[in-house]
Amino acid sequence: MRLDGVPRAIAWSAFSSVCAAPFLFGAVERSIWIPLCQLWLVLGLAVSLTQARQSADPESPGPAVMRALLPIHALFLIQLIPLPASILHAISPGSFAAHFLPDARDGRFRPISVSPAATVEAWLYLAGLQGLFLALQSLPRAQRPAAARVLVGMTLVLAGEGLWQSRTEHPSWLYSRIPIVAPLGLDTATFGPYFNRNHFATVMALGAGWAAGLAITLVRERGGLVRLLTNPSAMAQGVVLAGASLLLLIAGAASGSRSGTAAAIAGVAITLATGAGTRRLLLPLGLALAGLALAGPAALERLMHLDIVTSRWAPWMDMTRLVPFFPVLGSGVGTFHAAYWPYQMNATYEYWQHAHNEYLQWLIEVGVAGVTVTLLALRGLRRAVVFSDASRSAAFGATTAFALQAVLDFPVRIPANAALLVCMLALSTTIRRPS
Repeated sequence: MRLDGVPRAIAWSAFSSVCAAPFLFGAVERSIWIPLCQLWLVLGLAVSLTQARQSADPESPGPAVMRALLPIHALFLIQLIPLPASILHAISPGSFAAHFLPDARDGRFRPISVSPAATVEAWLYLAGLQGLFLALQSLPRAQRPAAARVLVGMTLVLAGEGLWQSRTEHPSWLYSRIPIVAPLGLDTATFGPYFNRNHFATVMALGAGWAAGLAITLVRERGGLVRLLTNPSAMAQGVVLAGASLLLLIAGAASGSRSGTAAAIAGVAITLATGAGTRRLLLPLGLALAGLALAGPAALERLMHLDIVTSRWAPWMDMTRLVPFFPVLGSGVGTFHAAYWPYQMNATYEYWQHAHNEYLQWLIEVGVAGVTVTLLALRGLRRAVVFSDASRSAAFGATTAFALQAVLDFPVRIPANAALLVCMLALSTTIRRPS
């Protein structure tokens, strides 16, 4: 039985789901993201099984990525192993308190994770994203440039929907038709098909960095900007990509997201500085400032009123108090919401589901040993895979914007946005060859 077309069909199915996920309310609802992760995991396994019966693509980084991420999966497993109270008290006082207080003599074993169910869901989330990466690796390399342009188009459609919705009678209703239920103060934070403007702006930042990187690659492939101007077809593509990057930046600013706008501007600027040189940054930075002006007075007013001390720094300092309670292996991946509230001293009337800083939250959830394991996994990834020449700048732009916003928000925890980044990486990576 011939299975040549099966991996390709799986890859395009996975790609289509990534493009659709942002329009499903960012896929943050459990009824959406859990089935999506299950789908991605199944698709990834299907590709692996199919390729096992055929000759594997020697350029595919899938197996290398799987090996590099094994320590992360081991970390999840260790956090879920039941331990006696004495050991738990020694290595994780916070986990001991969560499981054994007020009755410390119940004799039962308990895991490191203060919420095993949340850690299992987080494990499914990681496995689903890994399956998505494996599934997308079957996308034919000749078709990947087209897929890269489709991602730009998808983010532009999302930007158009968000800008349209913001001008309707009910701008905070999803698609201006579906009322939302949100705590007071967050009931007007919806922008586009996202429950929160910051999460919408993540896609805009990803798209802006991705489009800017594609534009730089086009200029480089055509032999420079001067030669590009002599080729009408290539020049038209460059103008579209540069305009798309600017429009996405404007849409992110129009949402009022300060972290997303800053990430988009910095991501595009760093990408241009890396790919085109710092001397050529004046024009794009001027266009970025013009974009902010075009975003409207409401967006500018919100962007100008940022109390970083009250909104971020004070909570972060309070959250660091958790580290001594969960020093070695953390509180369990996905358990920040359960671990923080018993120790919260800052703004106790607020419930923090996330730390609004991915790096701090990861430290709390995995501990010092978990951070070490993560660094080892990243080192393994760096040794195993590399960005292809055709997509290096685009992947760098998107990853930079995403990583910068992670300092002030939690983009990793938004399934549609994390899946979009995984998709961009899958289109851009190839196996590293020994030098």
